[in-house]
Amino acid sequence: MANITQTIPNLAQGISQQPDEYKIPGQVKDMVNALPDVSQGLTKRPAGKFVASLSDGSNNSTTNGRWFHYYRDENEQYIGQIAQNGVIKMWDCLSGAEKTVVNAIGNNNYLTHTDDEDIQTLTLNDFTYLTNRSKTTAMDTAGNTLEPDTNFQKEIFLELKSISYAKQYSVNIFDNNTTSTVTTATRINVERLRSSNNYCESGGHMVDHASRGTQIHRCTEDSLDGRDAFAPNVGTKIFSIDSGITLVDEGAVGGEKTDGSITNRSYSYSVSVYNSSNQSGQSGRKNLYFRISTTGQSTPFGAGSNVTYQARYTTTYDLLHGGEGWQQGDYFYVWMKDAFYKVSIETISTSVVQGNLALVRPQPTPFDTETTITAESILGDIRSAIIASGSFSASDITTIGTGMHIKRSSVFNASTPVGELLNVVAGKINDVGDLPSQCKHGMVVEIVNSAADEDNHFVKFFGNSDRDGEGTWEECAKPGRKKRIQYSTMPVVLIRTADGNFRLTELDGSSYTISGVSYTVPQWDDALVGDDITNPEPSFIGKQINKMLFFRNRLCLLSDENIILSRPGDFYNFFNKSAIQFVASDPIDIAASSEYPAILYDGIQVNTGLVLFTKNQQFMLTTDSDVFSPTTAKINALSSYNFNFATNPISLGTTVGFLDNAGKFSRFFEMTNVLREGEPQVIEQSAVVSKLFEKDLKLISNSRENSVVFFSEEGSSTLYGYRYFDQIEDRKLASWFKWTVTGTIQYHCMQDDNLYVVVRNNNKDQLLKYSIKMDSNTFALAENRVHLDHLMSTSGWSYNATTKKSTKAKPTGLESANQLAAYDVDTGNNLGRYGLITINDSNLELDGDWSGETFLIGYQYTMEVNLPTIYYLTQSGTTWKADTRANTILHRIKFGFGPVGIYETTLSRTGRVDYTEVFEVASANQYVANTGAITDDNILRTVPIYDRNINVALTLKSTHPAPATVHNMTWEGVYTKNNYERV
Repeated sequence: MANITQTIPNLAQGISQQPDEYKIPGQVKDMVNALPDVSQGLTKRPAGKFVASLSDGSNNSTTNGRWFHYYRDENEQYIGQIAQNGVIKMWDCLSGAEKTVVNAIGNNNYLTHTDDEDIQTLTLNDFTYLTNRSKTTAMDTAGNTLEPDTNFQKEIFLELKSISYAKQYSVNIFDNNTTSTVTTATRINVERLRSSNNYCESGGHMVDHASRGTQIHRCTEDSLDGRDAFAPNVGTKIFSIDSGITLVDEGAVGGEKTDGSITNRSYSYSVSVYNSSNQSGQSGRKNLYFRISTTGQSTPFGAGSNVTYQARYTTTYDLLHGGEGWQQGDYFYVWMKDAFYKVSIETISTSVVQGNLALVRPQPTPFDTETTITAESILGDIRSAIIASGSFSASDITTIGTGMHIKRSSVFNASTPVGELLNVVAGKINDVGDLPSQCKHGMVVEIVNSAADEDNHFVKFFGNSDRDGEGTWEECAKPGRKKRIQYSTMPVVLIRTADGNFRLTELDGSSYTISGVSYTVPQWDDALVGDDITNPEPSFIGKQINKMLFFRNRLCLLSDENIILSRPGDFYNFFNKSAIQFVASDPIDIAASSEYPAILYDGIQVNTGLVLFTKNQQFMLTTDSDVFSPTTAKINALSSYNFNFATNPISLGTTVGFLDNAGKFSRFFEMTNVLREGEPQVIEQSAVVSKLFEKDLKLISNSRENSVVFFSEEGSSTLYGYRYFDQIEDRKLASWFKWTVTGTIQYHCMQDDNLYVVVRNNNKDQLLKYSIKMDSNTFALAENRVHLDHLMSTSGWSYNATTKKSTKAKPTGLESANQLAAYDVDTGNNLGRYGLITINDSNLELDGDWSGETFLIGYQYTMEVNLPTIYYLTQSGTTWKADTRANTILHRIKFGFGPVGIYETTLSRTGRVDYTEVFEVASANQYVANTGAITDDNILRTVPIYDRNINVALTLKSTHPAPATVHNMTWEGVYTKNNYERV
């Protein structure tokens, strides 16, 4: 048996629901309305200073709605509510003043909701983005939001590639698959039938052209210049033959007929084409070009005086252009220098072409270099041939530089058999090198590149000064594609405007004016290039957006299993910059894949990437490269813990905290050592209070600077807290506690060092401010806090000598049925005086004459700490061991207090009546004038016990508005091992 004493250095280790023998020193059974602090010990929680009533103004809060907050700086902090009908109200957290919200949308459709958790917020500078998880996004299908397709594939451009002699610039224009057969002569035969050798009459005279076919005699000197000896048929000529064409035998020498006249030296005749069946007058033959060259010399015949000279002719020919419509076996006759020739088509080529609109076959360019050819003449011939087809008018054709633009009211196409001469630019071309340098302003062409659709892209011609002619080709979107995201289905933005109010608007590029200054709202960018394959719609289209985040200078949207990130710095652009190639600044659209449903609900940034949360898994969006781009981004699986998607993950500085809603009770996890590769360490910090939390915790707020996290359920009066303190890698404090607030909690948030809570009393909402750290606005007496809820300053009390009561009209915001108390803060003998207030209709009543006094009034709340069973404890390393088998008799417990006013202890002992003792550290009439009855105590306050430890339960309470700070606890007693050695 030994008389021993043991000191618990603090009671700030928080609640533990472990058996008492497992608790570490400083943990308690329950801790209500207290705030553990690593430096000050266990303090009474801060007062809930009344800021404003949110239900007694012109823009009142509603019963249901999504609450949110907006922190701009230390001088501007706001809280807002989005009602289920989509109406937004905003209040200043510092003054409680209502703020004006201008609805520039004109309706509340997007923000209308049923479940408040569907509304998610993200604040970047003066912009708060509001997302409705129940709204399905879509592309805009209105006509003016589509990429214009007015002339796409309804226009072509013919570019003249080269100017050549003896070429036909052919074009086939068509709008269906109807084909035409085009035949072309590939070999001809020219036979000289009549010449000066055999076309004169028997006397040697010339005859007219029409009669020469029946003559067989050589021309003599009687023919004068047409005599055979002079070889009059020598010549060269290029013929252009069409069915029925009229030709002239120009330059013929002619000769004398029997009547002394001279034959026709410019004989005009019509060419009739015969088919292989010798049928004349065949039509449809044209553009046959050939050259006939006949040479000759006079050759002497005979001897002596009988020598005569006769012409010996040699004829050659060349097929220059095979024309169109010619058939094998066709033949016709021509004259050249009085000679008569038969031209026969020996072989042809047959081609099947599309050309239902126009088979353009203009005359070939000249076959001799003596005639000048120009681009204008070539294009003019093509133009005339197109107009002649009857499918196009002159207004449909525009000559631009060395090319020609042709348009039509419906889709059509064109081709050319002479690709070396003409470049046909229609709706599609194979290579970007085929684009002309001059073209029609606004013309759109698809570059096919290959058989795969993935490398197709579209370009539009932008003429200099928006005029036809010289210009540049730039990438564009496919005509007719849906290029604009429908603004009304996308998250909206609440802008803190320059006048200190707010503006709700879609991201639509609209503008507004404040004090003469114009401001432009950003807008969701359009798809400017490509089609649905090369520049697809973001994967969130047709789905709901669950959350907006910000990461690596990109706006992030979580939708289904995908995270979609905008271009860096271009937050509203979710389309590629180019359809030709990926660039590092392109949007990123990547999915989290798993064997479980991996719908992404939230995320939080850490040093190595972005941690993403699904209902039952965690992923990491990161990169192994210095550049974060579509080609380097990746998603790794991190862990498999349940996540309450109605809440948000929080940052604890260097670690991440989140709530799990699985099972009967909520759990709080902390994730640390989050690396790009490998699994993180996940610790259930709520393990020691496994039954403390309600299941459906929905509200979570934290302050990294104050190392505290708060949790609550909507509609409950209980606020759970977790206070932690890390010293390098060692957590010195991990303390759970709970607060009971006056009213039911609707929302709470941390801004700077203050916890703002919206509570509801009597169906009205009030905004309270709990200062974790004291500031210049904290109500205090001599640096000591006043601990009342709905704390406010009042004056102007009136004394009624008959009732001996002081009265005052009840201030706005006091709607609870809890007990009100008054605390005098005037200097003088009344400083620190305390009394209870009764409510009589709309007045407050206080016993005594307090006219002229200033009171702090508010609702009472009780700090309560339930101590565990006290055991003799020994420490081994970092673990503690309680001796539960010993016989320990407690004599007394001594408390060491810091600043403290009035507190009470309740001792419960088995088989005995509870013993309650009230301690007023500064006894009445014993404290110094002009000071409150609060002492920074340095005396151990004793609670006598004299009972076995397992029969004792001790509770420490404080309801008085004064502080109650517990530094340590010491117990004294008798410890007996019961004669057994511990092994």
